[in-house]
Amino acid sequence: MKAYTVTEITKAIKNLIEQTFSSPVIVTGEVSNFSTSPAGHQYFILKDENSQIKCVFFKRYNLLNRDYSIKNGDKVSVYGDLSVFEAGGNYQIVAKKIEYSAEGEFYKKFEETKKKLEQEGLFHEDLKKTVPTFVKKIAVVTSPSGAAIKDFIITTKRNNAAFEIDIWPATVQGASAAGEIEKNILKAGSRGEDYDVLVLMRGGGSLEDLAVFNEENVARALRKVEVPTISAIGHQRDFTICDFTADLRVATPTAAASYLSEGYLYYEKNVNEFRKRLARYMEQVIISRSQKLDNYMAVLDKNSPYNRISLYRSELERSRQLMMNNLRNKLQEGYSRLNLCNVSLAAKKPVNVVREKMSEVERYENYLLRSVTNRLNYDNERLKGIFGRLRTMNPENVISRGYALVYKEGFVVGSLNLIKLDDEVEIRMKGGYINAFVTGKKHLEDTNG
Repeated sequence: MKAYTVTEITKAIKNLIEQTFSSPVIVTGEVSNFSTSPAGHQYFILKDENSQIKCVFFKRYNLLNRDYSIKNGDKVSVYGDLSVFEAGGNYQIVAKKIEYSAEGEFYKKFEETKKKLEQEGLFHEDLKKTVPTFVKKIAVVTSPSGAAIKDFIITTKRNNAAFEIDIWPATVQGASAAGEIEKNILKAGSRGEDYDVLVLMRGGGSLEDLAVFNEENVARALRKVEVPTISAIGHQRDFTICDFTADLRVATPTAAASYLSEGYLYYEKNVNEFRKRLARYMEQVIISRSQKLDNYMAVLDKNSPYNRISLYRSELERSRQLMMNNLRNKLQEGYSRLNLCNVSLAAKKPVNVVREKMSEVERYENYLLRSVTNRLNYDNERLKGIFGRLRTMNPENVISRGYALVYKEGFVVGSLNLIKLDDEVEIRMKGGYINAFVTGKKHLEDTNG
């Protein structure tokens, strides 16, 4: 059985899809997870009740589609090519034109619920309770195994927040999620004597992932409880009904942890600042007092009889040392001049001049001998190399290693172009000669097709 690489399989699937759908297709569905890249390209998922497919709408096509702006929840018809993005192993539609069909059912439900609760006044600012600046204990309604609660706890530890955290576990997605979340919000939110704030959280996701937080019963539960509530659902771009009914909305679980830690960070910063200011003040006082003490000690030392006697004694010692140094320098100068005279006299002796010249002649003899020896050694090495190359190029040596030489009319044939059909040649090899007629020839490039 043949083993395929990932690239080979992906290319085969790509070829199969693009050959089957060789012409553009029109696909209808609901827009989800819409985003725009810094380069201006747009990406989204086209879905229906059972399936979904990724779509990319490049900027050059987007500029031609000015009559419609893509929004999550819209029902659209996408005209484009079906292809495979090999780097990600995903099949996708490269959209060339997008036409608006109708508002998506999911988004429509979201807007209807939002409008209903807004008309009832559940979003009104007067109903929102103030979240305490300094909290001691909080209730968190979320999935205990999700990334949201982990990010929340990590951030509180990093900010040195000392409040206690009680996790009220609930599934945050699926059919049973809304009931579990409502139940835990009502239970935890009724315990105002235990909790300073209640946080409803989960990580970001698509509109479908956040659907439970658009349920009417969950939103109403946040408004019913006596404990101030914070909605920390999804990323900055995601809004849910719970974001409007909660007393405070923050973008992410991490942002919720940062907000609740601000009181601790504020007091910690103030205490540290006070500590630094106190340390600076004490340091300035100590420096000031030390300077005054040094000044008093300096005045006392200057007017002390003992210090005056010590000063005179020091001046006397410096004078004595100066006199001794001058005398020592004069003696050293005399000795140096005497040594120079002796050296000059010794250098002019005839015997020293002859000895110096003989040493110079001996140096030249040694240099000449080394030069001649080195030259002879160099020439010998070159000669050995020449003999070695001659032995290598000797035809007899080539033949002795199992090769053969072809002669024509007494000359060695160096190229196939010098041989013609029916030529008589002589093949010399180890042990003798072979006389032969050329019946065919073939160039090496002929073997490469």
